[in-house]
Amino acid sequence: MDSNNKNAPSVDSIERKRLLGTLAGIGNNCNNMIGAGIFSSPGLVLSEIQSPGIALILWVVGGIAVLFGSLSYVELGSSITDGGGEVVYLEKAYPRPKALFSYTFSFVMIVAIRPALISAIANVFAQYFLYLIKAKDRCDIDYLHPNAYITDWNFWQLRLCSLAALIIVTIYHVVSNKWANRINQTLTIIKTLTLILISIIGFATIPTFIHDADTNWKNMFPSNATITANSLTAALIPILFAYNGWNNLNYTLDEFVDPAQKLKKSNSISVLIVTFLYFCANIAYTNVPLSKITGSNEPSEIIAGKFALQVGGFNLARALSFFVSLSAFGALAANVWAGSRVIVAAAKSKYIPYRLQQWNRTTDTPIYALIAQAVWCSLIIIFYPHNDPFKFFVNLGEYCLDIFVLLSVLGLLYMRHSQPGLERPFKVWIIIPIIFNLFALFIIIGSFVNTSKIPISPQVDHSYDQQCQSSKGFKYATYKYYLPYVVSFVVIGVGEIFWFIYYRPHIPSEDISYQPEVRNSNSTFGSYRSNR
Repeated sequence: MDSNNKNAPSVDSIERKRLLGTLAGIGNNCNNMIGAGIFSSPGLVLSEIQSPGIALILWVVGGIAVLFGSLSYVELGSSITDGGGEVVYLEKAYPRPKALFSYTFSFVMIVAIRPALISAIANVFAQYFLYLIKAKDRCDIDYLHPNAYITDWNFWQLRLCSLAALIIVTIYHVVSNKWANRINQTLTIIKTLTLILISIIGFATIPTFIHDADTNWKNMFPSNATITANSLTAALIPILFAYNGWNNLNYTLDEFVDPAQKLKKSNSISVLIVTFLYFCANIAYTNVPLSKITGSNEPSEIIAGKFALQVGGFNLARALSFFVSLSAFGALAANVWAGSRVIVAAAKSKYIPYRLQQWNRTTDTPIYALIAQAVWCSLIIIFYPHNDPFKFFVNLGEYCLDIFVLLSVLGLLYMRHSQPGLERPFKVWIIIPIIFNLFALFIIIGSFVNTSKIPISPQVDHSYDQQCQSSKGFKYATYKYYLPYVVSFVVIGVGEIFWFIYYRPHIPSEDISYQPEVRNSNSTFGSYRSNR
């Protein structure tokens, strides 16, 4: 990257503009969404809902909500054609005070959203990887033995494994951008094929398990399941985590020809494809009895391991865990890559220290951004105090992101009145952004009345090896259920304070109008996208 001519488009960017069409957009967006979430979130959803049938419905509802959000983003992207996503839309929709909303979003994305998602995905990798190398074939093969999951790798082993994955990913992203892209593309193929494999195995084995006494197929809607607004919001957040990345094509609009048409087709088709794949995967997971997902002592995010153990035994469980751990590693790599570009873009917008935007010309990598991100995420992984960080990090990251997505789509409705002359090549039916906003608002408000407990390490009965009977009882996290949501608003408040202290003093006394020409693929949030 030539820092001496930041605004001039490179030859590569010109070629991308000619090459990036509908099919490429569909492929990129499917890759953005398919990540570690589909191998971990279904267990959390079932733990909250306690109803396989309702859980399947919620995965479809989540897909429809994401589709409505993506169509709303098509209007935003076609009327504001700069790559950059929320940071550009918030700046355009809410110009007063100058850059307050876009700066706060950038701050929260760097400090909370991206690090929380990276930490959650690293934890998923650690869970599956440690099961792969350390789990033992126990006498009762029908479910993952609690001692094989809790005792064999403890609090610090999980953290050290997560930390090791983060460091390895950061190193190869620092060493070479070219090789990082090659590795990430290979991992993308693995995670997609793994998801398809789970679906195929699941459908093929339905006749085997549909007649089991404790099968979910005979009791898809248990009478004892309690479906409340509280449990629904707790289930929808991990579903949104699995769909995370649906809006990432809006960060690369300056690489599209005819953004309105290409984005409309790419967004809608890719969301429908991923929704179908996720529904098929959850059909496969339905082969695992609910009692073995929510009633055992292992973390619920290892649902793919439980599925493999149920349908194929211990050897299949270890084999599938290998591929799921690679898939989680690929999702981690994509988020590390994208997160470093967020930091670079914020530095170029002078939101954070300028030095963080610098690239190494030899390796073609943003070394300072990658190192800063790795240090911050490492501190989060190490010092998080509880034994099961996955749910906390998912709730924190997705809740923060949901707030700013809501503000962006509200900005769409607001600009229809405040800027009626703005050219809109695509105009979404107004009921669609309204429904999406109600959905997002339901999650934001409903999360604060969530009464579900968060399980962490149980008290494990070490005599189990001889008795071959399950130990009973969970301990529960000491923090309140609303802690990640409170932290979200605290981080947003801190971001506003930093805007007032760090950014506002540098704003000229005369008001500076919005300048879209400064936001292109080489200089701002056009670089913020994910291969997740």
